[in-house]
Amino acid sequence: MQIMFVWYHYFAAKEWYNWIRVYIACYVWMTGFGNFSFFWVKKDFSMWRMLKMLFRLNFLVIFVCIVTKNEYILYYICAMHTYWFFSVYFFMRILSSWNEHRIKMAMKFGAYIVFNALLFEIPGAVAFVFRPLWFIFQYHDGKHDIMHEWQFRLGLDHWACLIGMLCAYNYPHFEALMKYLEDVSCTPSELLRKRMIRVGMILTSIAVCIIWYFTIAKQDKWDYNKLHPYTSFMPILAYIVLRNSFPVLRRYHVHIFAWLGKITLETYLSQLHIYLQSNAKDLLGYFFLESSNYRLLNFSFATIVYIALSYVLFKITNNFSSFLIPKDFKLIFRYTCIGAASFMISFTLAAILKYSHIM
Repeated sequence: MQIMFVWYHYFAAKEWYNWIRVYIACYVWMTGFGNFSFFWVKKDFSMWRMLKMLFRLNFLVIFVCIVTKNEYILYYICAMHTYWFFSVYFFMRILSSWNEHRIKMAMKFGAYIVFNALLFEIPGAVAFVFRPLWFIFQYHDGKHDIMHEWQFRLGLDHWACLIGMLCAYNYPHFEALMKYLEDVSCTPSELLRKRMIRVGMILTSIAVCIIWYFTIAKQDKWDYNKLHPYTSFMPILAYIVLRNSFPVLRRYHVHIFAWLGKITLETYLSQLHIYLQSNAKDLLGYFFLESSNYRLLNFSFATIVYIALSYVLFKITNNFSSFLIPKDFKLIFRYTCIGAASFMISFTLAAILKYSHIM
């Protein structure tokens, strides 16, 4: 998904826009699924856990913004996943004793749905709620209100996280179902029934994919955006069923994709400065020659730099996370004070030098 996301920007493949939106919905789905599973199983709602996640999502992007003078919302993936992480965290943290009771969890899900609907289905609600944080979520494009980009990006996938949470909550039931269907130590009549159930699940998933593709995915960009929040779950759930329909289909994966998946955040940020420039409007050239062969060479060279640097940034982020956020909160406080003082001194010196240069 990340490779297609990068190529979509690099080659300006606008015809793939609808698919890219689905890929982003998949990431939001994984945020809901992964964080819900963690909090449900580990029951770790500590401040340390929250700081580790926030650091992972925002450490690199903050420094990129400082260096490039870009607005934070330009890298909206970081802001978006930060919000959805908080939504899952508070969902599981508030009345956490209810998490073990089916009826009470249904009530929590109902409250979450109502809150989500009020925030995203009422026009202008997102901009109103987040207006006090305008200095974080502002984006100046000269065409819209400064909160428009944040409202648009956040609203596009406002049900995907919930679907991921529901999938995580029902995962034990789905796993039990698959084990039941794959157990062949039964009577011939029961085995036939299991095969019919499996075939029914597969055919239903394929039918959903076909219906989604021909009735929704083929819409133009603007019409598709209106349907996307309410339909992106269709290909996601269909893929999950098909992927798990037979043991052999979930037994294997492409290792290079799995490896790239670990550095997705870094590859997302790096593409805007190694492949692209001018806020993803132009390509960054390394070899300025007209021949198409050299254009391919430019892409190949950029890819080598891109992957290598993304991996290095991933390692740096993890190393800083381990050092700056130990489980000793006294050390965290000390490092925070040292960091704040360092920033204050750096910005003060920069301002003095700039002012001296102007004078």
